[in-house]
Amino acid sequence: MQVQAPKGQYRVIGLDHVNTLDSPTGPLSKDFESFDEARDLADRMSEEYLWLYVYDDAGEVLYEAGSYREQAQQVEMLL
Repeated sequence: MQVQAPKGQYRVIGLDHVNTLDSPTGPLSKDFESFDEARDLADRMSEEYLWLYVYDDAGEVLYEAGSYREQAQQVEMLL
């Protein structure tokens, strides 16, 4: 999967705990003109995907979101 966004854009990629790379629809992948739009989508989709990442046009991760963060916090509270 190509994580690098087109020049001057930001790519949101969302992955689930199920192997979405092999599913017919695949993982969430959407490009945006602005970082704020990409980050907002990642935050909105965090209930549906375990891992969400926003990449820039160099392929660098700029932001992470996802329901795994909430799960990790719940586990930490139990310890």
